[in-house]
Amino acid sequence: MIFFAITPFILQTLVYPFTWVSLSFFAKIRILGKENIRGHKHGVIFAVNHASELDPILIPATLDPFSRLMPMFYLARESAFYEKSGLAKYIYGGLFFKIWGAYPVTVGTRGDYEHALRHHIKILERGKSICIFPEGGKTKNGEIGEGKPGVAYLLWRTGRPVIPVAIRGHYQMSAHRFLTRKHSITVSYGAPITKEELFGARADAISPTREELKVATQVIMSRIREMYEGI
Repeated sequence: MIFFAITPFILQTLVYPFTWVSLSFFAKIRILGKENIRGHKHGVIFAVNHASELDPILIPATLDPFSRLMPMFYLARESAFYEKSGLAKYIYGGLFFKIWGAYPVTVGTRGDYEHALRHHIKILERGKSICIFPEGGKTKNGEIGEGKPGVAYLLWRTGRPVIPVAIRGHYQMSAHRFLTRKHSITVSYGAPITKEELFGARADAISPTREELKVATQVIMSRIREMYEGI
């Protein structure tokens, strides 16, 4: 566990100069709302819309690699989900995912978020940041879909605020269109969403129901959607 807690910092720091220069030149990347990610003494939960396999790289690439919010850890599906062959199985849900900082969500737990998200709860409690794509997968039509309640549970369980993040401009972006500078990508960081804002003053005394978690997730997704439409 110690090894895989160190490797994300090493890897994400090493690739930062290359990714930032590449994104600045080829994608003409623009960052909004950086004032919303300053001043946090502990890790936060970045809730991001998901339109491209580039998304896990975009977040650390648009943050200061030496900030308190780095390195970034992620929620990933279990390895069995990635029906790939050859080298790809080590990338999608395999060794590379783990050294990059992606830990799998345990499936088949029937709403037992405490068990399903146990790795990510520990990461947040240790003061590290989590990046989560609440939709659970990439958008198929370019629109932001409904979110899964896990993001709201992490906020309630750990008390770490959610930073809503909207990314726009890279849907269906091919390598050719990237290299020929056909896309302009914008990453917008929103104001933190707190536990009290979503669950009220008595949030510590009463565990939220599944329905309350769904409603809280809808608030988070509506914030992301509103930011996306405003870009």
